[in-house]
Amino acid sequence: MMNQIMQLLRVTPLCLLLLALAASMLTSGCRSTKPPVSNRMASIVVTNQSSEQIDAAIRAVFTHRGYEESKAEDAEIVFQKPGSFMNGVVYSDWYNGGVWERIKIYQRELHPTETVVECDGYMVSGHDDPLFQKEKREYGTKKGHCQKLMNEVAQELKHPADPASRQGEK
Repeated sequence: MMNQIMQLLRVTPLCLLLLALAASMLTSGCRSTKPPVSNRMASIVVTNQSSEQIDAAIRAVFTHRGYEESKAEDAEIVFQKPGSFMNGVVYSDWYNGGVWERIKIYQRELHPTETVVECDGYMVSGHDDPLFQKEKREYGTKKGHCQKLMNEVAQELKHPADPASRQGEK
C-alpha cells in the first residue's frame, strides 16, 4: 500500500504539470493581428466622403503646408517642396541645387462607403529634370511626417477650415 501511495505522489506532480500546460494552451489560443489597410508609409480611412471632397481636403492641407502640386501619373496626386539644407547634406545633393521632398497620394475604395487615402514620401534630387531626377523612397524618416499630414487631411474632412483662419498656422 505504501508503495502505491509513493508511486501516486510521483505521478501527481507530473500530471498536474501536464494538466496546467494543456489548460494554458487551450485558454491562451492563437490570435492573428488585423491586417493593415495599407502597405504605404501613411494612410487614413475616410468614410462617407466623395472623391472630390477628399481631393479638395488633400489640396487644402498640402498647399497650406507649403507644398506645390506637381505633375502626376494615373490615379495619384503629387505634391513637392524644397527640402531643407540638412536634407541636401544628408542626401548628398547640395551641389546640384538641393533635394526636394515629394509626397505621392493615392485613393482607393475599401468598401462603397469607405476610401483609403494613402501616401509615400520621397526625397528627390534633380526634381526639375525628368530625365535625370532620382527619387529615393523614405521609410523611417518620413513615416511620422506623412502620417501627420494624412491625419490633417482627416481633420480637414471632418471640419473644413476657412482659408482665412489658416493664415497663422504654418
